[in-house]
Amino acid sequence: MHLNAVTYGWASMAGIGAALFLIPRLFKTSLAGGKYAVLGSVIWNIGLALGLGAITLGFSDGQEWLEFPWQVDLLFVVGGALCAIPLLLTAANRQVEHLYVTSWYLMAALVWFPILFLIANLPFTFPGASGATVNWWFAHNVLGLWVTPIGIGIAYYMIPKILGRPIISYQLSLIGFWSLALFYSQVGIHHLIGGPIPTWLVTLSIVHSVMMSIPVITVAINHHGTMMGNFKRLKDSPTLRFVWIGALMYTVSSLQGSMEALRSVNVVTHFTHYTVAHAHLGMYAFLSFILFGAVYFIMPRLTNWEWPWRRMISLHFWLVSIGILIYFVSLTVTGWKQGLALLDAAMPFMDIVRMTIPGLQARTLGGALMTLGHLVFAAHFVAMLMHRGVGSEQPTLFRSAIKENT
Repeated sequence: MHLNAVTYGWASMAGIGAALFLIPRLFKTSLAGGKYAVLGSVIWNIGLALGLGAITLGFSDGQEWLEFPWQVDLLFVVGGALCAIPLLLTAANRQVEHLYVTSWYLMAALVWFPILFLIANLPFTFPGASGATVNWWFAHNVLGLWVTPIGIGIAYYMIPKILGRPIISYQLSLIGFWSLALFYSQVGIHHLIGGPIPTWLVTLSIVHSVMMSIPVITVAINHHGTMMGNFKRLKDSPTLRFVWIGALMYTVSSLQGSMEALRSVNVVTHFTHYTVAHAHLGMYAFLSFILFGAVYFIMPRLTNWEWPWRRMISLHFWLVSIGILIYFVSLTVTGWKQGLALLDAAMPFMDIVRMTIPGLQARTLGGALMTLGHLVFAAHFVAMLMHRGVGSEQPTLFRSAIKENT
């Protein structure tokens, strides 16, 4: 329930919302067919409620990332496709010839997702070991070809926008996009190293995983190179602080993932808490931080209202930052020690379990801080919708004397 609620409830809905805000601005034209997105989001959320309810009652397809019954999955295919229609219609009616790289990422994500989701959830089609292969083909692609393009695309928009300067290389941004499309599609099979699938397929996945360093490095050069000389702005802009740290964590988590795919590393980390830490570094420290930053940027512009309390934004930032730091470090260290111990045939299994308890206790502390940060964020969001505070044509900043580019 947690995995699916975060992926399809928070990350997907927030990502689609940000895309619907950004695409008309990138194309210099009004959003076309917005009613399709509204209908799509309603169908999507009905599917989410039914899917989480089904898991609660014990009805599940039994595969990680594919737990929702296939009958419910049809709602996500329809809902996702409907949400993509306005973006494609707006692109067709655009007033500009040149497409900024954010447009590439957002449109690709919203076209790729329904295809990936439909293929992976075809009922009675992939039995046995082939089902496991398709399972992890999808599980990694829902990260790499769905939420990752959304996160990267938002960062490509927000960082130059707030700083008021262009990215340092448009050519590099295109290399990053096309190499992501080329290499990411096969990386998921490294989760099945040692499993009953062809060795060549696993080796192909490992090669693709290592080659993913190309889009990661090119994106990193653009994101962090654009920030050079402007790091002092992190003190001013909530959006920039969240988005840049999210972009930094994309670099770290992706390079870590490439290393994790190597057989010599995977033999230690597989089936341990190390992989849980890695997943949260990507899905939370990378994607969720960027989505938090996008919400802080978008809401004042939608409502012409200022975020009521600067200190709540700071509190949110520090709670989730310290929380994910504790979470990631504790599980990474514990998971590595756990993996080495599992390779020692002489060590009793329960001793290994007891060894992980301090790391799990730290994980609880980190998760509690993150949850508290989410409650602060939600309360502040609701307060803004209720028009607490004062109206404004400028977004809330940490220091009122500084103005953010609009």
